[in-house]
Amino acid sequence: MNPYGKWKYSERNDNDVEKNILKEAFDKGNFSKVREYLRDKGRDKRSREALKELYYRVLEDARKRFGQWRSEEIVKNGAIVAAYAVVNDLRTTQIRKIIEMAKGLHIRVRTKQATDEEMKKQIKDEALRMNILMAYYAGKNRSVLPIQEVLEPILNWVSEDNNATPENFEKVYMFFETIVAYHKYFGGKE
Repeated sequence: MNPYGKWKYSERNDNDVEKNILKEAFDKGNFSKVREYLRDKGRDKRSREALKELYYRVLEDARKRFGQWRSEEIVKNGAIVAAYAVVNDLRTTQIRKIIEMAKGLHIRVRTKQATDEEMKKQIKDEALRMNILMAYYAGKNRSVLPIQEVLEPILNWVSEDNNATPENFEKVYMFFETIVAYHKYFGGKE
């Protein structure tokens, strides 16, 4: 019995089958099924193509309406980005500095170590720095590109004057944290 459900293969619908298996698992929050799928299928062309289409949907949605995402969407979309990063061989060591910067700002935001205006400036400055570093890392190693592409519009959004709030940064941090956590869970390497 196939753990992903019953289906018949044909040359032209293989990618659709793969994409539907993954889409259903992500939609239902069944990330253990995604993990199992990635371990069984590895990083083959079909799984990469299936995830690529889901990833580009997330990327487009992030550009248009990240600020409106609910927590469930942040987790689902972060998991999709993480899975796509795994099949593209991203290693967390390649973005370690960004992880540290995000954690440091998260701590400062949570402990309210500055006035509202100072915090707004820190959020804007750190978001801009993270974008610069992400561009550098993506230029240095193509496996970072999926993370950079999706975080760039989100970091640009949170660095705008009216969006540079602790609440909005917490949404960005939750998305980033989701990507890092599920990257590890799905078998991504350090």
